[in-house]
Amino acid sequence: MRRRGFTLIEIMMVIALIVIMTAMALPKVSFLRYRQDAVGRQVQRVLISAQQTAMQKNTNVLCVMDYASSRMRIVQDTNSNGAADAAERWTSWALPYGATFSIPSVTVDGATSYYATGPGVTSTANGPTITFYPNGSASGDAMIYVGVSSGRSDALRAIEFAGSTGRSRLWRYVTGSWKRDSL
Repeated sequence: MRRRGFTLIEIMMVIALIVIMTAMALPKVSFLRYRQDAVGRQVQRVLISAQQTAMQKNTNVLCVMDYASSRMRIVQDTNSNGAADAAERWTSWALPYGATFSIPSVTVDGATSYYATGPGVTSTANGPTITFYPNGSASGDAMIYVGVSSGRSDALRAIEFAGSTGRSRLWRYVTGSWKRDSL
């Protein structure tokens, strides 16, 4: 009488085929794309957090892109002087996964290339800054660019921010042009 089931050799053959198929498919998966999308989403969350803080605390809030250390700083500008003073309360977020603020070769909005562009961005000693007001608006529209230190163009992301509404969108640099994220 024969027992139904699989032999050890048959099971090993199936496992070997699965390993070979996985090894062939793995290089086609771009983990960099997912990491950079996550970085873009974090920048969006920080912008929203700055906007909410301005409304909750009823004070101007500065969102400073510290490109030298790849950090975003949220500063409660209690004296409304438009600068991050030492006595003012601030919070800092580092860009994850080795991401950095980047200067793209071509910007989404056609502006001169820089870490952050748009009419809502002011240059301060601490870095490009967006100001959020207690009424929920911001100093204007802005584009923030992030990438990786190796300079790979497929890792470039742009975060578009509408100053009047607070709406933000993620853009990817794909095959030589900017494409808006569908999410």
